[in-house]
Amino acid sequence: MAMAYFYYRALGNAQLVAIGLLSFAAIAQLAPAFFGGLFWRRATAPGAMAGMLVGFAVWLYTMFLPSFLDGTTAGLQLLQHGPFGIEALRPQALFGADLPPLLHGVLWSLSLNLLTYIVLSLAREPSSIERLQADVFVPNVLTPMTPTFRRWRTTVTVQDIESTVAQYLGPDRARHSFEALAVTHDIDLDPAAPADFELLRHAEHLIASSIGAASSRLVLSLLLRKRTVSAKAALKLLDDSHAALHFNREILQTALNHVRQGIAVFDADLQLICSNRQFGEILGLSPHLVQIGIPLREILEFMAALSPAGFGDSDALVSKRLAAYTTEGEPYLERLPDRHMVIEARSNRMPGGGLVITFSDVTPSFEAAEALERANATLEKRVRDRTEELTRLNSELALAKSTAEDANISKTRFLAAASHDILQPLNAARLYVTSLVERQNGGEDSRLVENIDDSLEAIEDILGALSRYLPARRRRHDKRRSPVSRSAT
Repeated sequence: MAMAYFYYRALGNAQLVAIGLLSFAAIAQLAPAFFGGLFWRRATAPGAMAGMLVGFAVWLYTMFLPSFLDGTTAGLQLLQHGPFGIEALRPQALFGADLPPLLHGVLWSLSLNLLTYIVLSLAREPSSIERLQADVFVPNVLTPMTPTFRRWRTTVTVQDIESTVAQYLGPDRARHSFEALAVTHDIDLDPAAPADFELLRHAEHLIASSIGAASSRLVLSLLLRKRTVSAKAALKLLDDSHAALHFNREILQTALNHVRQGIAVFDADLQLICSNRQFGEILGLSPHLVQIGIPLREILEFMAALSPAGFGDSDALVSKRLAAYTTEGEPYLERLPDRHMVIEARSNRMPGGGLVITFSDVTPSFEAAEALERANATLEKRVRDRTEELTRLNSELALAKSTAEDANISKTRFLAAASHDILQPLNAARLYVTSLVERQNGGEDSRLVENIDDSLEAIEDILGALSRYLPARRRRHDKRRSPVSRSAT
């Protein structure tokens, strides 16, 4: 990465693709030594190193340097005519090869790398360590492993394999694993029968899950050769087993720490054997309470000591929590007032009698549910109050309407009675005027009397029309009202 950065800064206009192709061409120089070490017994370390050095040198000359020579006159001269005018040594056309720059550089660098590797490896005999490495990684005959195992079919029994696996995995787990193998492959595992290839491979995988692949292969190799484990080999096995277990535990712990829920694993005696960081954070435990071997009751007693006084007797609270945390089934919800949290605990039993408890912080969802419940209760109260207010307003409106209708009826009656009473003196006045008209035989006074009679007649017609209109309006109003309203009126 540093070389790519400085190459980009020095060149100025290099593209990422060009840098990547140049890098891959450089890494390709490791290929001859890598594959040769896997398949060629005569390969030597000096040959491998010399081949890589030659390959890198050719890569520098044919691919790396030409990228800097395009911008200068001397560089262009070197590219076109080669060093010292030798055109056969042009960096991008060695010995007249007319190929694309990338293919040209990769082909020449790998070819010279491989040639140097082979020549120098054949030029000298492999050393003792090189012969030992060749025996380990490159067997003389590349044959399948099955015939090798079959040579020991009459010497290693199923009982031997099961006993060896039980030493590393435990008797119960080993027995269950071999029973599952027998059911899956429909075979009969007779303890006195010779072990076949499938059984050996299964045993190797089981042991490798505990102490690693290399140590598992060593254990089976010693078992098949009927050799006892020396003190040095035993110590190596113990070291490998410890390293494998430590590595597996680190992986498990890292995975658990990335889970949002708090997870705690307890054995059959309810003693802590594994937990993640969230377990202590959610329950607010001190560091000494998340150590391996701490009983669950001690953790619950610490939690009870932090609870407020209103939660009752601490022993009863511990017993209640212990029963809830160790019972499978529905999740157990509990409020932690000292931490203003609501947690959900779920318990699951393990095959060996242990217990896995998960703790989830459900405070946001619990508070949202409470807020929704409060909103529903408030909404119901507001609807009820609004309904009562509307009922009251409707009652007041009906009363006001009834009062207005009664007042209108009273006004109608008054106007009808008043018009009738006013008509009587008007009728009398018209009678007197009519008498005056009959006594007058003409003249100016007679016309005045006639005008008065016409005016009185017009007033009488208006009042008569009013007296007829009011009763008719009252009858129409009474028809629109209900019988109850008319009776009330």
